[in-house]
Amino acid sequence: MKKIAYIILCLGLAATSAFAGGRYAGAAMELGIGGRPLALGGAAVAMNGVGETFYYNPSSLGLLQRTYINFMYAPTFGSFSAPMASFNYIGAALPMHGGGVIAVNWTRFAVDEIPLYPDLKGSSYAERNKDLSLRPDGAVLGYIEDVEDVFYFSFAKTLESILPLGWWYGDLPLTIPFGVNFKLLRQKLGDATASGMGIDLGFLIKFNFGTLVHQRQLGDLSFGLSVLDITQTAIMWSTKHEDQVQRTLMFGAAYNQPLRFADASVNLYYTYYDKYEQQHLGGIEFAIKGLAVRLGRNNAGLTAGAGIHWRSLFIDYAFVANTFQDVHRLSCSITL
Repeated sequence: MKKIAYIILCLGLAATSAFAGGRYAGAAMELGIGGRPLALGGAAVAMNGVGETFYYNPSSLGLLQRTYINFMYAPTFGSFSAPMASFNYIGAALPMHGGGVIAVNWTRFAVDEIPLYPDLKGSSYAERNKDLSLRPDGAVLGYIEDVEDVFYFSFAKTLESILPLGWWYGDLPLTIPFGVNFKLLRQKLGDATASGMGIDLGFLIKFNFGTLVHQRQLGDLSFGLSVLDITQTAIMWSTKHEDQVQRTLMFGAAYNQPLRFADASVNLYYTYYDKYEQQHLGGIEFAIKGLAVRLGRNNAGLTAGAGIHWRSLFIDYAFVANTFQDVHRLSCSITL
C-alpha cells in the first residue's frame, strides 16, 4: 500500500500538471533548487548564492565574481538510493568582461515505470461484487514515464549607486543587481508532449547597515523582489490542451552579521511567497571557517541542513519538510 501511495502521488504531480491545468501546471518547478536555500526554508529571494539562487531571484547572479558550476541530486519519495521519482539539476554561471553575468541551467523531474491498468468493467461496484468475471486481475498492461525538463537562460547586471542621506548621515553606497530568466519547458507524459516559454524578473538592493546607523560592527542588509512566470507561462500539449503556470511573487530580506572570532557569521533570511496562497518562509545560518549549520521553516514544517566550503568546493545538504513525505537534497558547487 505504501508503494501504491507513492505511485499515486507521483502520478498526481505528473498528470495534474499535464491535464488539469490551474493550480498544478508546472508543479515540478516548485520543488526548489540548492541544498543551502532549501535548508533555510526556501527563503532565498534576497540570498547571495553560488549560482543556484537564480531560481529564486535571477538578479542574485549579478553579485557573482567568479564562474560557478552547480549540481543537485534530489531523490523524491521513497528511499534515498531508490526513489520513486528524481529531481536533478545542473548549471553554470559566468561573469563577463565589462560587467554582467550569464547563466545556463537545466532541471529535470522524472518518474519512471508508471503502471497502466485496464479500465474497470461493469457499471458499479455492486455489479462487480456479484460477477467475479468483471473484477480486474491486477495485471499491468504496460508502463509510461513522465519527464519534465526546464532550461533556464539568465542574465544579470549590477549597478553601483550612492544614496545621499543629508549632512547627518552622509552618503550610503548601494549595490543594485537586476536580472531575468528566460525558460523553456518541455514535458512528456506517455505519448503526449508539451512545451512552453516563461520569463522571471528579479531585483535586489544591498547596503551596509552599519554605515546607515553609524555602527561599524553591523553587517550587510539586502532586500529582494522577484516575479516568476510573469506572463503566466502557457504550456501547450500535443493533445491541443493548454495549461497555464500561475504567477509567483516573492519579496524578502537577508541580513549578514559578522562575528568577532574565527571568521564566523550569523545570517538571517525571510521571504514572503505568494502563488496560490500566502506563505512566510524563514531561516537562520551559522557559519565558521568553511562550515555552516542551518535551520529554517517552509510551509510544510521545519527544514535543516549543513554545508562545507573547502577551497573551490561547496557541498550542501538539506532535510526538507514536505506535505507528503520529508525529503533529502544534496547539492554541490565548484568555482573556476
